[in-house]
Amino acid sequence: MELRQLEYFCRIVESGSIHEAARRLNMSQPPLSYQLKQLEQELHTALLMRTSKGVALTEAGQMLYQRACSLLEYARSTSREVSEAGKKRVLRLGITSTTVPTILPDIARFVHAHPDVNFEVRDGTTFTLLQLLLDGIIDVSVARTPLRLENVEYMQLSTEPMIAVFPPDSRVEKEGVLGLRHLLGRPLILYRRYERLILEEFSRQNIHPDVFCVCDDARDAMLWVKAGLATAIFPQSMHSLCTGLRIQPLEETALETQTVLIWKKGGPLSPVVQDFLQVCQAHH
Repeated sequence: MELRQLEYFCRIVESGSIHEAARRLNMSQPPLSYQLKQLEQELHTALLMRTSKGVALTEAGQMLYQRACSLLEYARSTSREVSEAGKKRVLRLGITSTTVPTILPDIARFVHAHPDVNFEVRDGTTFTLLQLLLDGIIDVSVARTPLRLENVEYMQLSTEPMIAVFPPDSRVEKEGVLGLRHLLGRPLILYRRYERLILEEFSRQNIHPDVFCVCDDARDAMLWVKAGLATAIFPQSMHSLCTGLRIQPLEETALETQTVLIWKKGGPLSPVVQDFLQVCQAHH
């Protein structure tokens, strides 16, 4: 299996047809079809199904596509690092959208102490970035619990409570810190990332919540709250999404989440990663 074959395969998938992929690659269709056939023969499985609309991935093709994208990105990253050897070091960092305020001061201190470093930053969910870390695509990542940490080393950066975010005109039972019991009878919208954590605490307190909606994007949830449809429960650091809404912290310590810095367990750390961890450890 060659990187060139993986590049061709990914281009076919992303183009939706062999003909269009060949056009984008500035090559004729027969050689491209031949490379795909060679790849399938080497792996002893069909990767694509031909349809009236182009091509569709088989189950094996879907798996290869995900791995191939990571491998190709790793190859490109390695190429950039090698070409920059002796000029600039590169730190490959993963950051979730809600952890930027937590890690940015550490990045600023690191840049000030190590001006010879450039960054490759990957944005994504905690679980996406964890997989990129384990695959070697990034060196270190910011993540948020709950998260399985068996395969990584980690450093705790901060701890924060959950907050309840109410529609603008909502009337709330009390000021200040609330308990989940104060949300009883209100339609709730939960960020799927924390659904299990929140529902387990409701269950522990023998409270039966009215879960109106579960969603995958906190920004979408805020639009529902602004429309007066539900009350949201989120980590406190998401307060920047809540302009114009009423925010009150929740008292349940079981709902606290930690922001952590993670890196792959086992094997030596590169000097640039060691330098970054040293800066972070000095302030946490």
